[in-house]
Amino acid sequence: MGKKRRTPGGLSRFPSSRTGPPPSAGPVPAPAAFSSLTRRRKMLLRALLALVVPALLLAVAEFLLRVVGYGYPTTFFVKTHDGKALTTNRRFAWRFMSRANATQPVPAFFTTEKPRGTFRIFVLGESAAQGTPAPAFGFARILEVMLERQFPERRFEIINAAMRGINSHALVPIAKECARLSPDLFLVYLGNNETVGLYAPEPEAFNLAAHPQLIRVMQGAKRLRLAQLVESGARRWRGTASPRPAQDMAFFRSQRLAFDDPRRVPVYENFRRNLLEICGAARAANAKAIVSTLAVNVTAFPPLASLHRAGLSGADLAEWEAAFKKGTEAEAAGQFTVALTNYAEAARLDDHFAELHFRLAACHEATGNRESARRHFLLARDWDALQFRADGRQNDLVREVALSMRDLGLELLDADRIFAEAGQGDHPAPASLLFHEHVHFKFDGDYLLARSFLPLVVKSLGLAGGATKDLASRQECAAALAFTEWDSISVDSAMARMTARPPFLDQADHARRQAQKEHDLQQRLQLFQQQDGFRRASEGYRAALERRPKDWQLHFNLGCLRNDFGDKTNAVPAYLTAVNLMPEALPLRIGLAQALWDTGQKDSALAHLNEALRLDPEFSPAKEALGQVAGRRAR
Repeated sequence: MGKKRRTPGGLSRFPSSRTGPPPSAGPVPAPAAFSSLTRRRKMLLRALLALVVPALLLAVAEFLLRVVGYGYPTTFFVKTHDGKALTTNRRFAWRFMSRANATQPVPAFFTTEKPRGTFRIFVLGESAAQGTPAPAFGFARILEVMLERQFPERRFEIINAAMRGINSHALVPIAKECARLSPDLFLVYLGNNETVGLYAPEPEAFNLAAHPQLIRVMQGAKRLRLAQLVESGARRWRGTASPRPAQDMAFFRSQRLAFDDPRRVPVYENFRRNLLEICGAARAANAKAIVSTLAVNVTAFPPLASLHRAGLSGADLAEWEAAFKKGTEAEAAGQFTVALTNYAEAARLDDHFAELHFRLAACHEATGNRESARRHFLLARDWDALQFRADGRQNDLVREVALSMRDLGLELLDADRIFAEAGQGDHPAPASLLFHEHVHFKFDGDYLLARSFLPLVVKSLGLAGGATKDLASRQECAAALAFTEWDSISVDSAMARMTARPPFLDQADHARRQAQKEHDLQQRLQLFQQQDGFRRASEGYRAALERRPKDWQLHFNLGCLRNDFGDKTNAVPAYLTAVNLMPEALPLRIGLAQALWDTGQKDSALAHLNEALRLDPEFSPAKEALGQVAGRRAR
């Protein structure tokens, strides 16, 4: 081969006078190809600029909004104003629902750094886990009493991170937050709000449940201050806080969804995925987890709604209605065998109607056939077209998740089975003793759930064999939390008011059962007054406070007791102690301010209302109270 010619240093190999490549050069793009390549690069550059510049501007705007303090925090826990501890975020639900309808977590107060020698336990779930309607007497509080009694030398922090009105979609970010706070144990009791609730399918709406990634994008966007600014602007433009449609019976009837409706399929998959993610958060934090199936009222709670099977002909429907009518008449007359024959004929034509299964169960129970009764009670639960309680498929998914993670330390509590067994045997606990309505527990139900969790908690924390005392009884737990007869009456009254409204009005025999509830409450109230109940309840609170003097919920409830019976002067110090123990739990200040106002201490009342607004300028109860005061003064 010939020797290559070297190019003189510093000179271009191709002189500028040359218009084309030398003969020895390889092929080069033609001018048209150069032009096409340049156009593509320009288009790519424009596309990048179209994406990068707006993104940069949005990032700057987001940064500036955060710098000036615009918007609200979206985390479940927030720092207290002195920065020394954490408390629950009253605005957390704004990320998931309208402000007008947003629920709030239970007030909590704990340090970011876990104290030495402390077991930190987080409770995750919805309203049943929270302890609705009275979290002060919920299973988390009862469990705390049990642990403190059996292990007095140990320190336990049970932080109630459950919340009314949410579901597993909102609990995933809560669990991940808890995982960053040195947890030792998660207690997971969730699943009642999956089918009717946040992101649940609606018959005449876009099925968001079928698009879990879109749900995550929406949740992430709500964390941005820019999104909050847009939302605020839209709210002002509409001139409303965007309340939900009036939730009357017409609304709830429009939300009915059959058990076999394909739109419910993604609900189960989302629940399974979210439950795995919640348990995975515990594992990532080297914490243990106990996940529970859902105990629901099947024997004393008729379905909220029933639907006929799809494709039922008009002739078959008429025949079904005739058989069902004969069955209800026979049942009302106490002819249960005749009723069963008619109900069986109706079921032959359509066995999807939830109320039919409930009536079949009641008749089987009346004739002593417990096995058939149980089967139909469960079918009535599953075919309920307003699924405000977990169904059998969800409980099976909980069991499957627990089994899949058993080797990773996850424990299963089968509360569904435990509560079912409690209603059987020689000394059964009737569902009416355990449940208020469909899922919310009475004190006995919360006690049973706490007692069931206890051995698994002891095992998970490595405390087996270290108990110094026996299990606290139901009466001992009630005394420790000052669950007096007055509290029982108050809680039952609140639930009776709830069941007097939609969506309960379509239930079988609702009017009779509601009237019976209200009659029983009146009888109990009269007996309470005749037996000097106020004095006895006050003594119960004093005894409880001697054992737990720093329990803010005891002090607050004592203030409520005194206020309810007109002893407003002595209600003030009880409320004040609660506020001093939990200064950033703003609802406590409303009770205190009202008691102060009623006892003539108006300046102090206004001071506490203004302090509430200083802590949270958007706290509407304080704004409304101050507005009422201003209106009175103006008149």
